[in-house]
Amino acid sequence: MTKEIEPQNKSIVFLDKEIRRAWHKDEWFYSLVDIVGVLTDSVNPTDYLKKIRKRDLELGAYVGTNCPHVEMLTKTGKMRKTVSGNTKDAFRLIQSIPSRKNYLDKGRRTIENGKLKSDNEQKNEE
Repeated sequence: MTKEIEPQNKSIVFLDKEIRRAWHKDEWFYSLVDIVGVLTDSVNPTDYLKKIRKRDLELGAYVGTNCPHVEMLTKTGKMRKTVSGNTKDAFRLIQSIPSRKNYLDKGRRTIENGKLKSDNEQKNEE
């Protein structure tokens, strides 16, 4: 009998900033607040996420329906529930954010070993 090893809840680095993630229901869930913070450089990414959800009713309904609150470690070392999304949910949010950093708005992307990869990067590896 083999014992399945559960992945550790480690942050990933994207554009030199940390994005928290947690293993939840057999897949990775990423902090949507952290993603907003990376793409917008907002002083208050939580508030930015709230405002974008109010302005984009379709996104607001999508996040409210599909994105659970998952416990993640905060900078203060406490476990707190944060609105999170799997890979599909994360890309849905990324496509909704107007940002110069958001070069992911076209083409198919995947996350492998904690790194976002575009179709072009995947083809270059083949």
